[in-house]
Amino acid sequence: MTNRKFQFILLVLLICLWVAGGFNTILGDDDKVFILPIKGTIDPGLVKFLERGIAEAKSKGAKAIILEINTPGGRIDSAVKISELIFDLNIPVVSYVNKEATSAGVLIAVSSERIYMAPGATIGAAEPRPKEEKYVSYWAAKLRAAAEKTGRNPEIAAAMADSDISIPGVIEKSKILSLTSDEAVELNIADKIVNTRAELFKELSIRAEDVVEIKPTFAENLARFVTNPFFSPVLLSIGFAGLILEVFTPGWGIPGIIGLGAFALFFGGHMIAGLAGWETVVFFLLGIVCLLIEIFMPGFGVFGILGIIGVTGSIIAASISLKHGLISITISFIVSVVLIIYLFKNLSRSKFFDRIILTLTQERDKGYKAGVEELEGLEGRTGLTLTPLKPTGSADIEGRRYDVMSEGGFIDANKKIRIVKVEGHKIFVREENIQ
Repeated sequence: MTNRKFQFILLVLLICLWVAGGFNTILGDDDKVFILPIKGTIDPGLVKFLERGIAEAKSKGAKAIILEINTPGGRIDSAVKISELIFDLNIPVVSYVNKEATSAGVLIAVSSERIYMAPGATIGAAEPRPKEEKYVSYWAAKLRAAAEKTGRNPEIAAAMADSDISIPGVIEKSKILSLTSDEAVELNIADKIVNTRAELFKELSIRAEDVVEIKPTFAENLARFVTNPFFSPVLLSIGFAGLILEVFTPGWGIPGIIGLGAFALFFGGHMIAGLAGWETVVFFLLGIVCLLIEIFMPGFGVFGILGIIGVTGSIIAASISLKHGLISITISFIVSVVLIIYLFKNLSRSKFFDRIILTLTQERDKGYKAGVEELEGLEGRTGLTLTPLKPTGSADIEGRRYDVMSEGGFIDANKKIRIVKVEGHKIFVREENIQ
């Protein structure tokens, strides 16, 4: 009987040591621990990186994962996906907040089994935007549920998102809770304060040589940069401006290359982030083809409408949300129009503009007449358009072919024109009214 009591007491002591020691008893001498950094904005690109990193860690037999967090927050839906990734794991996850886990970063931290914080680090301030009741309620419930699963005070977690929550001695109503590392430990949101990684490893009984850090690849960093809500409209603006300049000028040059490059970055980054597929790119290219067909047709018709639908639809489909897509298109369209007006007004007389925009091909074997001196005498002469002018194209002037630019909008092919002025290599024409 005495032996049984002794065995029972020994078993209880062992269980207590296992609970108290946590990771100290989970990890063996040959176990590997993987560090995944969570830095910058929380977005779909970060989700894709963590999916890859977690899959790689699991495939290599990871016994634990450390999330090193320094984020000002980001998208709620992305944070929810990361939280689900953590809870779906059957291996321990530790969060190390080395600077801040703000806004959406709170959910990631409280989803971990343990939270360690560096001195001076902060956690909280997770009020959603827009601050509407349905969003606040949903987000506070997510924080509350995650805290309950990991054994933390759910109301403290929810108070970081909902200003209607009041906790005596902690937070007053109408304020959003944010905690320093000392406060987080005192309120049992964080487990302990550690100064460095080395101290964290010691706390978890981890050898430095058993730690593997998985970093984002160049493509993953690019995807996060491109899908940033502030940078996407910039890329689209550059893309639209470049293609518009190519449409309004003869030949193919630097603006077209830059424009296509910007669109390639936009769609490539969104594909890497898992927001778009090849079908979206095909839809976009079909839209561009329709717009190019429309260029060579008078007026504006079916191809123009289909082109606009294809281009805008593909951009919206690749965007993080419908709202973000519409905002990006609107901003990029306004910026593109302003940029085009500026370029044509201020750079039309520059030699640099001649080289990159209006690349005239005036070869004698193709019927062109070269030389600025020879062009100066053309003012006042008449001819016939060989192609539609939108506003540039080709015209036959007294038996010779010239690149010309309409001064008064669209001019269809086979229309009589008159040269109103010549500036350098640029020939400006106007449709001749036939009485």
